[in-house]
Amino acid sequence: MEKYSEFNALIKDFIELFDTLIDVEQKKLDAVIANDIANVEESIKKEQAVILRLRGLEHQRESTQVSMDMKDLTFREILEQAPEDVSEALTPMFEELSQKVRTFQSINDNAKDAVNVKLHHIQSMLNPSAAGSKVYSASGTGSTSEETHFTNRFV
Repeated sequence: MEKYSEFNALIKDFIELFDTLIDVEQKKLDAVIANDIANVEESIKKEQAVILRLRGLEHQRESTQVSMDMKDLTFREILEQAPEDVSEALTPMFEELSQKVRTFQSINDNAKDAVNVKLHHIQSMLNPSAAGSKVYSASGTGSTSEETHFTNRFV
C-alpha cells in the first residue's frame, strides 16, 4: 500500500495540472474566436509553462513506476496489478484523469480548427486573386464569385 501512496499523489498532481491546462486552452480558444491576438499570445505562454510542468510530472511518474517495479506499465495495467483496496481508491482518480485528458484534447482540437479557419480567412484577404477563383456549387457548376465560403464541420 505504501508504494502506491506516491503514485496516488502523482495522479492527483496530474489531475490538478490538467484542470489548469483545460482552463488555459479554453481561454486560448475564446481568444482565437474573438480575434484577440494579445490574449492568444498570453495563453500560449501560459500553456508552454504548464507543458513544462507536465513534462516534469511525466519524469516523476516514470521514476515512481521504476521504484514500484512497474516501469513499462500503463495506468490501467497498474490498477489491474494493484491490491483491491488500492485499486478501488485509484480507479475513480484514474477515470477523472482520463476524462480531463479527453476534455483537454477536445478543446485543443477545437482551438486548432479555429486557428486554421482564421488563417484561411487571413490568407484569402491577403491574396484577393484566390478569392475570385472559380467556386463550385454542390451541383458541380462553377462560378467566379467574389464571395468565398469556407466550412469546417468541427468549429
